[in-house]
Amino acid sequence: MAGLVPGTGVAVDEAVDGGARAAEAEFDHRCALPGGEHRAEVRVSATFPRQAAAGRPVRPTDVRVAVRLPAEAVAELAALGAATTSGAVRLNGRVAQGDDTAELPWTRLTAPDTALPTTGPYTVEGTGAVPAVTASSGGVLTFSTGPVTLDLLLRKADSTPTTPPGLSVTCVPEADQDMTIAEVTVVSGPGPGAGERPPAVEAPATPPTGPDDAGRPGDPPGGPAKTPPDGAGRQDPGRRAGPADECVENPPVPQEPVPSHGYLAGYANVLKLGSAMFIKDPGLMKVNMAKATQLYQCPRDDGLMFTMYSDATFDHKGKPQLPPARSTFLTFGFMPTTATAEFTLEAPMEIATGSYFSPDGQFSEVTKATAKLWIRLYDVKVNGTPLDVGPACRTARPMELALTGRGSYDAEGRPHGYTVVTGGPLTGTATIPEFSGCGATEDLDRLFTASLSGGGNHTKMTQGVLCSPGQPEYCPDPPRPKPQR
Repeated sequence: MAGLVPGTGVAVDEAVDGGARAAEAEFDHRCALPGGEHRAEVRVSATFPRQAAAGRPVRPTDVRVAVRLPAEAVAELAALGAATTSGAVRLNGRVAQGDDTAELPWTRLTAPDTALPTTGPYTVEGTGAVPAVTASSGGVLTFSTGPVTLDLLLRKADSTPTTPPGLSVTCVPEADQDMTIAEVTVVSGPGPGAGERPPAVEAPATPPTGPDDAGRPGDPPGGPAKTPPDGAGRQDPGRRAGPADECVENPPVPQEPVPSHGYLAGYANVLKLGSAMFIKDPGLMKVNMAKATQLYQCPRDDGLMFTMYSDATFDHKGKPQLPPARSTFLTFGFMPTTATAEFTLEAPMEIATGSYFSPDGQFSEVTKATAKLWIRLYDVKVNGTPLDVGPACRTARPMELALTGRGSYDAEGRPHGYTVVTGGPLTGTATIPEFSGCGATEDLDRLFTASLSGGGNHTKMTQGVLCSPGQPEYCPDPPRPKPQR
């Protein structure tokens, strides 16, 4: 029968269900926040079997890891603007049998949205499935704790994300304390054994995360979840990729979007013409920010933590358009052609922002904005002579445009590069579809298709800072951006 050994604090060792035991132990840790280290209590509880046969998996259940932060740490979170936190708890422990040890990654524990207290300590508690451990021979199997990391999504009182929107807090155990969570007696079976090997730790099964039969994430409000930016849930920017099944993708959680607005301007290349359309008049962009958040749980010290979903539309004289862009090109390399291009959204632009942590304390973001745009041409002149293209000279179908912005927040919370809130450069490429409906007295579709349509058209847009409830200093009229080449 297994004896369950407690840690340095209060421990419970009681039989449940006749074949299992509940264990609970507390450990002293030091947690690093931006303002310094704080002492914290970490309580680990789980249900273990009384004993197990060699070669059979031992899977702890009812696992809870709770980190009790002192009032000083809570004050730091509040100083960042946080009113609530949610996210993930990762415990990196060890499992041992005799001299053989293996890593014990309890890294997929989810912490629900919880309000910060006005005074006193604050507890972040994560729950979830953990890996099974299999011992190949008889003996005592010892489960021990280790460093604990809190990956926190911080929200203000109005449910908008803070700046930066996340914080990774690493808590290291104090020295000179018993790190044991529990012990399970492994009984050797009859007959020749397979030989002594280190305990084998398997990955937990990925639970279904959405309403569909395939277990895919549920849809954020306003339509299906778009592809997370740059392999979100599987890779962080500039670092190694891992197998897709390394991360658990929880379903997107809808929330009340934050109305915001700002301006957008830039350049759109036309590869066939070797020149660019200059959208010099910044267009008004209305953003429904943070309409849903999707949490990822990855068994690594760095990587994607969550994806924030938003959407946006343009507004030019009440229509979902950018201001018209007047440009002159050399058609077929020798004929000067001037035209006005009108860009109209078919539906709101979908925006997915993946947020990543890295060990150096930097908080990185990769934003992918996807849109479908109709392009209409009018007021066309060829070599100075007007060309009547009619009122409906446009692409036969919407142009699909995907723009990517990369940014980060340093350890002091200062933004760099592109973020949805502070703006910056967005780049991508697009394929211009063939044209249709061109020509009042003759069919000019082939002319414009041959001149303009095709792939590899680089686009670089510059977004200005948003007017939002969290940035009232930029309201009601946020600054117009200067386009970057």
